[in-house]
Amino acid sequence: MKPATKLKAIDDLLKSKGWSIVLEIMHEEIVQSAMAIAESQKMELDEINFRRGSIWAAKQFLEMPVRLRQKVEADVALKMDDDTPPLG
Repeated sequence: MKPATKLKAIDDLLKSKGWSIVLEIMHEEIVQSAMAIAESQKMELDEINFRRGSIWAAKQFLEMPVRLRQKVEADVALKMDDDTPPLG
C-alpha cells in the first residue's frame, strides 16, 4: 500500500463513527478502572499494578492512529527526499 493511501485510510479511521464509538467506550473504561483503584480501600498491589497497566495500554491504543499517521508522514517525507534529484 502506498504511503498516501495509508494516510487516507488512517484519516478515514479517525473520522469514522466507529472510531468515535471506540473512543467513547475506551474513555469510560479508563475512568472506571481508575475509579476502582481510587475507591478500593483494600486492593492488592498486584491488582493496582494490573489496572494501571490496563489504563496505560488503553491510552496507547487510543493514541495509535495518531502515532501511525506521524510515522507514515515521516515515510512520505523521506520518500520525497529520495525522489528529489540532487542539485548541480
